[in-house]
Amino acid sequence: MNGQPDPDRADHEADDDVWRDLVARLRAGDPRVSPDWDADEFGPAPLEPSAAERAAAAHASESPNGAQGSEPGKAQGFAEFDPLGLSGRPTDGPRDYEPIDDGEFVPEEPEPVLAGADPAAVLSWIGALGAPVALLLSALFWRGIPSYAIAGLVAIFIASVGFLIMRLPRDKDEDDDGARL
Repeated sequence: MNGQPDPDRADHEADDDVWRDLVARLRAGDPRVSPDWDADEFGPAPLEPSAAERAAAAHASESPNGAQGSEPGKAQGFAEFDPLGLSGRPTDGPRDYEPIDDGEFVPEEPEPVLAGADPAAVLSWIGALGAPVALLLSALFWRGIPSYAIAGLVAIFIASVGFLIMRLPRDKDEDDDGARL
């Protein structure tokens, strides 16, 4: 073979070998760990933070706001580096909003639901919807309902539906597609 592990092997040792080979190839491509790193041009290879950087990071996490002052090499807080001037501006949240009062809103008085409705149409709708409900409730709660009451409710239903059907328009406009404005 070419010195690389066979990725098609089914044992776990092959997985470990493939992983080690992958890590070795990735590290070989990293210029910071390769022997031809030019320290004169790029400086020393930063593999991990220095002791001073770790101490500065620990000191920054101990301070209450993370600001270190304006000493060089130290981290600064947002208030010290604010190119847009956002830190001096008060922050308003959604609960700080006060609505503009243009006067009290008074809705219009709604018209009555049945204003201008034909009384015969209203009674026929009550009969068409109320008679089946009355038959159902009487079957559930009043087993001994007289047969003439049942016949009357059925007659009211048939008459109401018949009246509503008779009120439908008789002529059809052939050019009408059904849309109404």
